[in-house]
Amino acid sequence: MSLTAPTSDIQTPRAPAGTAPAVGTLRRALLIGAIAALFKLALAAPFLSRYGWDRDELYFLQASRHLSWGYVDFPVMTALIGRLTIDLAGPSLVALRLTGVCAGMATVVLVSLCARELGGGARAQALASGTFVLTPYCLGIGIIFHPTMFDVLTWVAFSFVALRILRRPEPRRWPLLGVIAAVGLETKTTIAMLIVVFALALLVLGPRDAFRDRRFWLAAGIAIAGTVPYLAWEATHGWPSLTFLPSQDAATAASVSRPGYIAQQIAFLGGAVVLVAAGVRELWRDPRLRALAVLAPATSLLFLAEQGRSYYSLPAIALPLAAGAVAGDRWLRSARRPVAAIVPLIACQFAALALAAPLVWPILPTATMVASGDWRNTFYKDELGWRHLAGQTARAWRSLPADQRAHTTLLAANYGEAGALDLYGPADGLPPALSGHLSFQYWRPRRLPDHRALLVGFDTASVHELCAGSHRLATIDNRWQVANEERGRTIVSCSLRAALGRLWSTDIARDTL
Repeated sequence: MSLTAPTSDIQTPRAPAGTAPAVGTLRRALLIGAIAALFKLALAAPFLSRYGWDRDELYFLQASRHLSWGYVDFPVMTALIGRLTIDLAGPSLVALRLTGVCAGMATVVLVSLCARELGGGARAQALASGTFVLTPYCLGIGIIFHPTMFDVLTWVAFSFVALRILRRPEPRRWPLLGVIAAVGLETKTTIAMLIVVFALALLVLGPRDAFRDRRFWLAAGIAIAGTVPYLAWEATHGWPSLTFLPSQDAATAASVSRPGYIAQQIAFLGGAVVLVAAGVRELWRDPRLRALAVLAPATSLLFLAEQGRSYYSLPAIALPLAAGAVAGDRWLRSARRPVAAIVPLIACQFAALALAAPLVWPILPTATMVASGDWRNTFYKDELGWRHLAGQTARAWRSLPADQRAHTTLLAANYGEAGALDLYGPADGLPPALSGHLSFQYWRPRRLPDHRALLVGFDTASVHELCAGSHRLATIDNRWQVANEERGRTIVSCSLRAALGRLWSTDIARDTL
């Protein structure tokens, strides 16, 4: 049975021959999605500043102040959103994270619209958007300011427009799909996997007549044109991303095994995995939609093979989840005891939430989170200690003789430390911090003549390489004594073995994690 709406359920005006109209009014589907999206906002808003700035957010904040066509490890869109946000609200952590929450809210509305396009009425639309909101995955959208949060929206928008193109069919929307692909590629390059899988699926599973439509090729041209600024930046900077990506894959492989990758994906979905599996089956049963049916499983397997993060492919589940909700609603109508039948699914979903929520949703007070040990399995440890780091650095800086400070550079080992020093340092009397890590390597004065540096966060081997003589001034710690990446590293007064400018490209700048 295909996902075509029964004639009796159609409330929209009769569509032209050859189309498959959606069920119910657009206004109703938007309203249902908006209610679910507001619930998402209500869940996220009280906790947007719970633990503080994440190391990545400190990096993206500085990227927003150094707008460019590209960065070592991400395209321009996140920095552009950040720049608009700080121009309007200042360097506000809540405002920056709220942009990701808004992207998540828009995604929830699109899930409701997907259910409508697949023939689902109000109950199916509510089941789809409500289930999506109550996944641990959706709970985490917007909890930090990060390209991944906007990437979710571009994936789901791509899936929705592709559904419109293939199911109605509406080939006139191919150029719109190209625009979404272009925006997605300037947001996070992981969407390239979705685009390639979709194109190959069309070629293998059909409908192949898409390749005979010049609007399809126009869409492809728009998507490619959208990447030109980023590729031009990469080319003029020596393709640093080609060095960064293997280091990121190695770090991911070291932290998460392949079985762990699968377990994490299931944990992110909870009971919704049942609807996603049912939705893949339902999409496959409609010959027009088989290219969409394979998107979630294929991208998941490819990122597993590529050693990507477990959440990279999860935006692709939005469409099969909507299809599963439509199928589930149809099944509930025919079930003799529908409430009893759905109880196990609800119980599974809330059990997943109870277990995973503290790991993806900062509901616990800081002291409780630290005492529970949750920081060991989350990124929360990267949100603790930055203010303390700046204070320790300021005390070390003031301990240097005044005439020596005038010819000393403040140099941080990684982007988190440099970002924290730039955020908190001015209030403590610190000069601008430099770092050679990732895109920070480009945000420096043209001339670097100093022969002295205050090194923050460098390991012992690096200190020996850079310094002709050195003196440790402090050991970095945080008030919670959480063993994050910074704790135990040192703050060192260093007499450089050469002028900083001579050491920069060979000993300081790096494109790896």
